[in-house]
Amino acid sequence: MIESYQITKMQQDIDNIVYRGRIIWRDIATWLSTYLIAKNLQGDTELLEQIKDKLLRIVEDFGSLMRTFFGDKAADDYINLFSEYIMLIISLIDALVEGNSSAADEIVKQIYESAGKRAELLTEMNPYWDKNTMENYIFTFTDMTIREIMAFISKQYKESIDIYDRILSYSTSLGDFLAQGIKNYLIYNLQQPTTVGPPPTIE
Repeated sequence: MIESYQITKMQQDIDNIVYRGRIIWRDIATWLSTYLIAKNLQGDTELLEQIKDKLLRIVEDFGSLMRTFFGDKAADDYINLFSEYIMLIISLIDALVEGNSSAADEIVKQIYESAGKRAELLTEMNPYWDKNTMENYIFTFTDMTIREIMAFISKQYKESIDIYDRILSYSTSLGDFLAQGIKNYLIYNLQQPTTVGPPPTIE
């Protein structure tokens, strides 16, 4: 009876973390775009702060799920790096809206450095995430996000919208890769890991 409960609970946890893994990048993309629009329209400071808080809560919530399976240190390190990444993108938006191009250039470098650190951490946590594939996914997502921001700030709105649409589509593939790696990690002793292919090519 107890064993049956434990298996059921584990499956529920797996289903929950797989679901969150599939939608987290879509949520991040959506709220970053919301911040971009609000900042560009000189939105109320309280609104901007609430959007930042929402983004950081998404990271915190997913990190809490990972804590159950990867431990406190790995989860805390992940939350810290992912939060840093989000805040750097927000800083990039702020700098571009304010016309501070020199600061923006430096922030872009920091964003990619942060993305690289997070990819390395994730693949150290979970051997079922291939490092090269993880880096390709994260760097491509980052590249598209920066391109969307640049296009919007330059008032190339159609291009910005088109890039955002591609980000949403891409985030599903990235989320599936992330989720499958977690699922394989959790049930590695019950079945052979499923192979997840490389990320799709984005033109």
